Amino acid sequence: MRTISIILLFLTLLIGGCNNPFCPELYDVSNEEIQNRTPEELLQNLERAYTERNINIYKSLLHPDFRFELLASEVSLIGIDMNNDGMRDSWWGYAQEVEYTDRMFNKGSSDGTYPPPDDIKLRLQIPPSERWENDPEVGHEDWIIIPCNFDLILSYQESNSSITANGIARFYLRPEGNGWKIAIWRDESNI
Repeated sequence: MRTISIILLFLTLLIGGCNNPFCPELYDVSNEEIQNRTPEELLQNLERAYTERNINIYKSLLHPDFRFELLASEVSLIGIDMNNDGMRDSWWGYAQEVEYTDRMFNKGSSDGTYPPPDDIKLRLQIPPSERWENDPEVGHEDWIIIPCNFDLILSYQESNSSITANGIARFYLRPEGNGWKIAIWRDESNI
């Protein structure tokens, strides 16, 4: 009888310690601290921010002096007047980038043409570190530039449609503390 009791106790402890693979634990990532210890980890977190449509993760990747830079051919189409001189500029800063990305993730286009997408996929082809570049600008000696081919797909289930962009993004990364931040995102996409 004692042997049966020990076996039952052992089985109870064993079964109680098992996880059900069909019902994995859910983790609350709202207070999770995002680590960007390496440039690769930073860019993987960028993909994650888009996939999860998580503006807090996205904001944690950007340096406070962040700039999004456009191709000259896109300035007349999507450029904004950043310095109030009456002309569209080829860049915008941190606040505008966070606003635009939050709108894409959660609210849709500002003119109401598009609702927020049902699914977002950002795929970056991160090249090996031998293909990374040093930023030649004075004062940026510790920055690196990573040119990534990318595919961005915004999917809309109701209309069974999608919007895609692809091309090259040049990420100018600068070290900050024990990690990295995106200082400049130079877009060379084909919309």
